[in-house]
Amino acid sequence: MFAKTLRSLIVILIACLPLCGQEKRTVWDGVYTADQAARGQAAYVAACAGCHRDDLAGYNSALVGAKFMDRWREDSVFSFADLVMRTMPRNSPASLSRERYADIVAYVLKFNGFPEGSAELKWENLKPIRIEAKDGPQEVPNFSLVTVVGCLSKNSEGTWVVSRASEPVRTRDPKDSSADERKALAAKALGKHVFNLLDPAGVQSNPPDGRKVEAKGFLIRQPTGDKINPTSLVAVADSCQ
Repeated sequence: MFAKTLRSLIVILIACLPLCGQEKRTVWDGVYTADQAARGQAAYVAACAGCHRDDLAGYNSALVGAKFMDRWREDSVFSFADLVMRTMPRNSPASLSRERYADIVAYVLKFNGFPEGSAELKWENLKPIRIEAKDGPQEVPNFSLVTVVGCLSKNSEGTWVVSRASEPVRTRDPKDSSADERKALAAKALGKHVFNLLDPAGVQSNPPDGRKVEAKGFLIRQPTGDKINPTSLVAVADSCQ
């Protein structure tokens, strides 16, 4: 028993290593400087405004206001910055330095009304910084891509259900988690949520009945019960005991 507990603790520590020593913060804690935002504005005008306009309202993807918050809240600044780097500028993605992309992100944060601080936004420190509303974290928006951990089974109606599921967390990766990530998820605490799965056989031909699983998919909140339209369904432990 002790050895099993020790192994679980080691797995959790390994999963924590990329973030250990980094303070968890939010965009309301002043995570960029005025000078950095000014550099970011110049870079934005040169590389981004042609598509996203001077007012950041964009032609297809708003970088300001309610649409921006609905797309990115309850996620890390890194998720936003990484997407910007991988896809922008449209005709030459990833063509700027990470420092310049961080400057552009600082400008976007300033334009959205998040306060300035005394230290610049650094690429290597983006993951612990959360995008949240001023009054704190809220439920993940409907139709978001999420990940949950829970117990897979069929209910009396023959529907696959993830019960005792954890709080849904936003993810940007619809695919199966890596082996190392699944080891860490095996130690994750179960929760109190229940999610019906829409056609899990579409992503897993032999659903791991009775096992602890990670389900990724699009969250569908309904008065009759929350559902997940799955993109990935993998076992992370042999049982839910």
